[in-house]
Amino acid sequence: MRPAPSSGLRRRLCIIVAFILGVFVVASLYNIPSSEVVNIQIPMKAKNWDASGEKPKVTFVTCPKSFPSRSQMLGLMTWLTLDPQPEIIYVSDDPGVAEVAAEYGIRHITNVRVNEYGTPLLDFIFHEAQEQARGEIIVFLNTDILTLQNFMDVLLYVVELSRKLDNFLVVGPRQDTDLDPSFYTVGSDWHEKFANRYMNKGVWTSSTALDYFIFKKGFFPEFPPFAIGRFVWDTWIMSHSLHGQYPTINGKNQIQAFHVNHHYKIAGLPSDGLNNAALEAKQKSPEFKENMRLGAEYGGLDGGELQCAEYLISKCGNEFCLIKNNGDINEEYCKHERNNKISDEKLREINDRS
Repeated sequence: MRPAPSSGLRRRLCIIVAFILGVFVVASLYNIPSSEVVNIQIPMKAKNWDASGEKPKVTFVTCPKSFPSRSQMLGLMTWLTLDPQPEIIYVSDDPGVAEVAAEYGIRHITNVRVNEYGTPLLDFIFHEAQEQARGEIIVFLNTDILTLQNFMDVLLYVVELSRKLDNFLVVGPRQDTDLDPSFYTVGSDWHEKFANRYMNKGVWTSSTALDYFIFKKGFFPEFPPFAIGRFVWDTWIMSHSLHGQYPTINGKNQIQAFHVNHHYKIAGLPSDGLNNAALEAKQKSPEFKENMRLGAEYGGLDGGELQCAEYLISKCGNEFCLIKNNGDINEEYCKHERNNKISDEKLREINDRS
């Protein structure tokens, strides 16, 4: 008969077993989207603008997918910790969204108009955004976009622009990055730590993949009924702006917006993210074809790339400023010549801080 293990050995075995179990628990949390894996260490609530008697400068509008979703929850946490805090509007009927909106005080628009496949339609979303937003400017972006304080700093400059220009469109891409699990703990220093670790170190998406759209109410008096998330619509926005009366502004050089690499499910497509096979399948889908038809019907898609923007947000000394895009514009592709939507005199006035 073997002797029983000593108490010291038993303790060591318990520690090893506990460590192994802990590794498996952390791994499972890291791979399974869940709101619970975002460890929130500071009070987190959307500002009650009605009770405060104040008016927000900026309104974020977004269309969440179902919760629990770790990536969307982290996005929300980065928005709520911006200073000043934006007004946030969720437009979605997906499961779990109402509960998250109620818990964090997010304005929530329901009864979203959808197509025959259940996909939300952007004409409804942009109409509601322009009807309901109380901010001086509207930012339409995906729910899982992470924003740093830099994002709000630039938006406050854009608010200044909004007081000097009738209207405009600011657009830009995101940076894709893997994320260390420690960043799913959100404390008062999250923005600083994230900036130190990831600022300008992500992979920029292509110039046709635009991830935020900043404008004033009235910029879209009419919007095609595109299916959200089925391509084309962001290219149409860019083309629509370039061929319209208002200036189109590239925010990429100054705005830092991030997206964490993750797998997600699109109806009718493989569940392993947007690999080449999934992209090809998506481009053969009836929703993509309908979006293409709508793009052609509502003015076409010419010049819908970031390089075609007429103006840039830049830095003049320590201040943000607006400059003409004097880089190489392929006018044959962009389908517009360099224009003068903002006169030189008006541009000097905009950039005059005296």
